[in-house]
Amino acid sequence: MVKYKTPFKPNKTMDNSHSLIWEKFLTLSLEHCLKEVKAHRGSIFIFDEEKKELILEIAKNFKNNSFKNIRKTLGEGIVGKVALLRKPLLVKDVDKEIPFQDRPFFFNYHSKSFLSLPLEYSENLVGVLNLTEKEDGVFDDQDLNTVLEICKNLGIAMYALKNYLKKQKEDKERLLKEIENLKKVIDHSQKFSSLGKLVGGFIHEINNPLDGIIRYINLSLDCLEEESIVKEYLFEAKQGLNRIARFIRSLLDFCWSLSSSQNSIDINRALEESLFLFNYYFHRYRIEVKKFFSPLPKVLDRGLRVVFNNIIKNACDAMKESGGELFISTQIEGGRIKIVFKDTGCGIPEEIKEKIFEPFFTTKKIGEGSGLGLAISYEIIQRYQGKIFVESEKNQGATFVIELPLEGNRLQ
Repeated sequence: MVKYKTPFKPNKTMDNSHSLIWEKFLTLSLEHCLKEVKAHRGSIFIFDEEKKELILEIAKNFKNNSFKNIRKTLGEGIVGKVALLRKPLLVKDVDKEIPFQDRPFFFNYHSKSFLSLPLEYSENLVGVLNLTEKEDGVFDDQDLNTVLEICKNLGIAMYALKNYLKKQKEDKERLLKEIENLKKVIDHSQKFSSLGKLVGGFIHEINNPLDGIIRYINLSLDCLEEESIVKEYLFEAKQGLNRIARFIRSLLDFCWSLSSSQNSIDINRALEESLFLFNYYFHRYRIEVKKFFSPLPKVLDRGLRVVFNNIIKNACDAMKESGGELFISTQIEGGRIKIVFKDTGCGIPEEIKEKIFEPFFTTKKIGEGSGLGLAISYEIIQRYQGKIFVESEKNQGATFVIELPLEGNRLQ
């Protein structure tokens, strides 16, 4: 790995892992440009869109800290003028071609010739690349054209990576905020003791994808020279974050419903709304839905929509390979509301039927299911003092039955 003399700190808007990726990318990009024109010194300024200034982010072969944290406004000095005009600059002799007031930045160079080129994406200014100290002393038009071609692609890559890392940071902050909100909801809902089991399992489970993210980021740092590998590892890291977010949302679906017990819900209408959400899957997986709804009284809303969505989603997953039928019925039977979901999918083997309502139990591949859907559904039905159970055999489909007592759940 190439060692550089100047330990410049990347922009603080990114967290440490993202900053390392960004710094390594800039370092390798600068090294490549210097190698192409046989030069020994160079730097890259990055344009800060919010502050409208250029910040020196990476440099090679400068005296330690001599140019640390240099900032230039648009139009200020050579770098600022190149950025403002968006035109590359080839200087063969600083003394003859550059005004005296603009020379201080070049006093420490051993060469009087340099290249300064804007880095752009579409109409967006990304930064400025500077190269000097060419082996044979003077840059020529061929050197300018060589670096210009590199900068066309480099500007695009830098813009894409910068925005990608920025979005990753925002996703991470949003995730942390959701976790904090979850903690507040849990503190407010201590009376539901079974939630503690879910949260404990959640905390244990969240460590796994986080560990994967760290591992992928470390691997990407080692392999950053290969663009395709970088994209692959960063994509995997993103998948890990998405998986965490899905776990958080699953728990929040349940926890936020704790505060909604004074609202009413029309069960048949709620089922129609849930079915509407899954129309895409019905068409894609060739699933025919058959409804048999009876008139029902409104009940208190304690999260039934979450239950319906989880069961319908599982039914879709069970029939996605060969299609099938989903039967949904509602009725009042023996003084209780009865809701039945019956699919013609792959069914549930006898040996795991007793485990499906346990937190984090899933037969799906990693990343495809959280193992929380049915566990959350079970907790919600318990709050109605109701029952939820499944009747199924392998390859014979599955029937989920929900029974809700009218007493204490009807809206008066």
